Amino acid sequence: MAERDYTKRYEEIMRGAGERKRILAQRALERERLFREKYNAKLTRVQRSEADYALRMISQIDREMAKITARMERTSKVEKRIELKAAIVHLRKLRDTLRGKGLGNPRRKPPEAGLAVPAIPPKGPLPKQGGAQAPLDFEN
Repeated sequence: MAERDYTKRYEEIMRGAGERKRILAQRALERERLFREKYNAKLTRVQRSEADYALRMISQIDREMAKITARMERTSKVEKRIELKAAIVHLRKLRDTLRGKGLGNPRRKPPEAGLAVPAIPPKGPLPKQGGAQAPLDFEN
């Protein structure tokens, strides 16, 4: 008898759950839209012009990279292809710099993040040198 009460309660709770979920999602999207509008309104005219300039430069760099890529595909000389690849790498770095500067800073790691060093040095005896193995004793 108690199980039926739980089943009935569960059905009451879940009735219309999909519609409630859609309404909550719509409200969240509306709140995010309002937040973005307020944020963009807070930007100064200079900040907006800098962001617009960065976007224009990024699109111009993308067009130039497409031209260089097409030129590289037509070229058969190895020296010229290397030169064009270097230009593409340079333009990619410029584009990434502009994206970081004009559209928010990219995430950065500290310089020591790439080093494979344990945070705490290990304690205990040092390992045996020279590749010595532990004796295997199966006679016990």
